[in-house]
Amino acid sequence: MPQRETKRLDWIRWMMRTGPLVNGLTTYLVDDLGERQEVLTSLDRLAAATGRDADDVRIALAELVEAGDAQVHRVQEQADVERLEVHQRFRLVMNWDHFHEPRMRLSVRPTASD
Repeated sequence: MPQRETKRLDWIRWMMRTGPLVNGLTTYLVDDLGERQEVLTSLDRLAAATGRDADDVRIALAELVEAGDAQVHRVQEQADVERLEVHQRFRLVMNWDHFHEPRMRLSVRPTASD
């Protein structure tokens, strides 16, 4: 398989893995917290609130940060989501305007040619 196709398949697999995690976290932030701009929380608190484990929450947060939808701060500095301890408190700052901008959605459906 050509390298370009391999990279594309890897990206699709990653999106299928992370999409539900991001959706679960953002559903909690929207439905339960009312799209608050800032939330003081921790990975273990978000895990308990969403019914996921802390590593899944970490992946979802990393995706939101990478997309420009969120920032994670400890004290006054931007924090690296990958290095947070599960119990460490951090400030999750959401950019809801950016989050709600139109974005590409991945869907797996048969096409007419299938």
